[in-house]
Amino acid sequence: MSLTTETYGYIAAGLYWVLILCWLTILTFYWREHRRLRSLETIVGTMLVVVFLDGARTLLESVYFGTVYTARAGILPAYVYELLSEPQLVLVPKTVNLAAAVTIIMVLVRQWFPAMREELDRQRQTAALYEELQHAHEKMQTTLDELTAAHDELKRTHEELRAAREAQDALTHMIVHDMRTPLTSIITGLQTAQQADYDSELTPEMVDHALAGANRLLLMVNDLLDISKMESGMMTLTPEVFSIRQPIEVAVTLVGPLARDKDITLETAFVENDEVQADRELVRRIIVNLLGNALKFAPRGSAIRIAVSRVGRASLRVSVSDSGPGIPPEHQQRIFDKFHQVANGGTNGIPSTGLGLTFCKMAVEVQGGEIGVQSVPGEGSTFHFTLPAAVTN
Repeated sequence: MSLTTETYGYIAAGLYWVLILCWLTILTFYWREHRRLRSLETIVGTMLVVVFLDGARTLLESVYFGTVYTARAGILPAYVYELLSEPQLVLVPKTVNLAAAVTIIMVLVRQWFPAMREELDRQRQTAALYEELQHAHEKMQTTLDELTAAHDELKRTHEELRAAREAQDALTHMIVHDMRTPLTSIITGLQTAQQADYDSELTPEMVDHALAGANRLLLMVNDLLDISKMESGMMTLTPEVFSIRQPIEVAVTLVGPLARDKDITLETAFVENDEVQADRELVRRIIVNLLGNALKFAPRGSAIRIAVSRVGRASLRVSVSDSGPGIPPEHQQRIFDKFHQVANGGTNGIPSTGLGLTFCKMAVEVQGGEIGVQSVPGEGSTFHFTLPAAVTN
C-alpha cells in the first residue's frame, strides 16, 4: 500500500518532535551537570560549550520545522502553516543557524584555539623537560661509570700497593735469610782458620767456601743496586768489543766449585767470530745468574750446556740449558718479573731472592738485546739472550 502525502507529513512531524525530545533531554542533562563539567580541562569544556550551542541551534531549528510539518499535516490550524511559510519567518531558523555558527566560531577562537596552543606549548615544554632529564640521567650515568672506574682503579692501586708492600716485606725476609747462608760460610771459614788446632791442609777448602759465600753475597747486593739503577734510568754502561767466550769462561770458573759440589758438568760450545759490543761486566753477571739459576734446578749428575750461536749478522745468542723439572706454561710469561719464583721442584739447597732473572732481563734489554725462555715441564729449560754483534769492516 502506497503512502499518501498526508501520511508522509505525519511521519516527518513525528520525527521532528522525537528529535526535539532527544535534544531537550541532552540539554537538560548538560544544564544539570554543567558545574561539574566546567571543572574539566579548558579544551574539554570548550568542546562541551560548542556541543551545547550546536544542540540549542538544532533544537530551535527542529521546533520550527516540527511546527511547520505538524501544521501542514493538519494537526495545527492552517493559519499556523501559512504564517510560518512567510519568507520573513523562514529566515528565522537560518538566522538562528548563522548566529549559532558565528557564536561557535567565536568560542573556538577565543577559548579553544588558545587552550590548544597552551596545550601544545605545555607538551613542548614537557618534551624539552623530559629531554633535559634524559640528558641529566645520561650525565649521571656517565659520572657513575667514571666513579665506578675510579673506584676500581683505586682498588687496583690499593691491591698493587698491598702487593708491593708484601713483596717488600718478602724481599726483606729473603734478603736477610739468603744473606745469612753466604755470611755463615765466610764466618765459618774464618773461625776455623782462627782455631789453634787448625789443620792447614784445610785452608784451600775453607778459603773456597768463604770466597763462594762472599761472591754470592756480592752478587745479591749488586743485583739489588743495579736493578734500582736500571729502573730509575741511571745505569751507566761501558760498552766495548770483546769475545763472548771470555765472560763465559770467567762465569764457568766462578760457579765451578758449586757445580762440582752438586756433581754437575758444565759444557760449552762456541762459534767463530764471536765478538759482541756490550758491557763486559754486565754480560759476565748475566751468565753467572743464568748458570746459578740452572744449578738450582739441574738434578745431580746432570749437565748444563752453555752454547753460543749467531742470529743473522747483527746478533749473537747465548743459551743456557738444563735438564731440570722445567717451568709450567702459566709461569713462563712472568718468570722475569721481580720477586717471581716458581715452586716446581727442589733448588739443590741454593737460595734465591727472585731477582736474578729480573736483573738478567733488564741488563740484556738495556744493551739492546732480548731474553727469553723455552721450557717443557719435566724436560728442562733453556734460557737464551741476544747481544749486538761487533761491527766488522
